[in-house]
Amino acid sequence: DRLQWKEHSMIFAMPNKPGEYSRFDFPETLPAPLNGVWAILRNNEMLTWPEKVKFAIGLLPAMLGGQAYVEAQDGLTVSEWMEKQGVPDRVNDEVFIAMSKALNFINPDELSMQCILIALNRFLQEKHGSKMAFLDGNPPERLCMPIVNHIQSLGGEVRLNSRIQKIELNPDRTVKHFVLSDGSNITGGAYVFAAPVDIFKLLVPQEWKEISYFKKLDKLVGVPVINVH
Repeated sequence: DRLQWKEHSMIFAMPNKPGEYSRFDFPETLPAPLNGVWAILRNNEMLTWPEKVKFAIGLLPAMLGGQAYVEAQDGLTVSEWMEKQGVPDRVNDEVFIAMSKALNFINPDELSMQCILIALNRFLQEKHGSKMAFLDGNPPERLCMPIVNHIQSLGGEVRLNSRIQKIELNPDRTVKHFVLSDGSNITGGAYVFAAPVDIFKLLVPQEWKEISYFKKLDKLVGVPVINVH
């Protein structure tokens, strides 16, 4: 009830026609993935028919292979995957540069294809998977406060502007408490905290760095981002 749904369309700025936009309109009468296929076939401004066919053939393994296929593509960048699947370069120029920057703020030659396929799989499996909505007010009040109220109603605590300096561990490597920058300690039954990836890598205790789960952090790099509204 807090969402203002937009028309089900994906709108792309056309890189070779400054100031012009191209729409992929998803019909409400068709289920997924037919609504997405229809949207792509109806758009003749960005991709030619041969490009659409090659793009569709390239996506077939993702459609048939499911989540196992998606996860197996983590070692390939978007550009490498497209070359492997025989997808034309113009699909990259017209579609995937925009998708890569929208999802992760970086270029296709730097982004794992797994990220793109996760999004595409949702579009293909859920009728409204790509439908967008605006909140009916400011996010702190309309999105964050209900979450905070729910946590507090269950006995939890939400702290803002509480910078973590160190994660202290018990002998069994579970969390003993958080040490904040003001010197105070925070103790709880369960902890959730938000931090940029580069800062979090510095906070990870030495005892955790040997665990395979945390070793995955080695490949993550923060990307500076500016949001313009």
